[in-house]
Amino acid sequence: MKVVLDTTALIYLNDFSRFSEICTAPEVIIETKDQASLMKLEGLSNMKILDPFHEDVEEIKKVATTTGDIDKLSRTDIKVLALAKGNGSAIVSDDRNIQNVAEKIGLEYISVFGEKIKKLVTWKKFCRNCLEYFDADSCPICGSRLWRVMAGSKTIK
Repeated sequence: MKVVLDTTALIYLNDFSRFSEICTAPEVIIETKDQASLMKLEGLSNMKILDPFHEDVEEIKKVATTTGDIDKLSRTDIKVLALAKGNGSAIVSDDRNIQNVAEKIGLEYISVFGEKIKKLVTWKKFCRNCLEYFDADSCPICGSRLWRVMAGSKTIK
């Protein structure tokens, strides 16, 4: 199985033998600072560190915007998703926002600790004062902070 590891997977997984190909984005390596994980990295001779294609990054941003996950994904998360999309790999991550976007674009994902997401969720930004949804960081009417709320969901089979 071909996989792309996010930072959590690299830190907490101990057995990589079930994966035929392993890759990750350079940002994941930068985020990995603890000694045990750095030692794991040295032992993963079959791991490739790759940058995703620009067009895959842009597509992930577009999809994450439609699902409402864009504000919760880091640059590293977006690159990991784009790398998996471009390589046709599964993603190893416990991040629910990564899993949600992966589900939306039909990528396989593996959870490190917990269960995988059970629903594909669409998030919207909501003003609690004006009772309206907006595509902004603050309410254009009253200036209040917008809250991320679930606007819809679909059960995953």
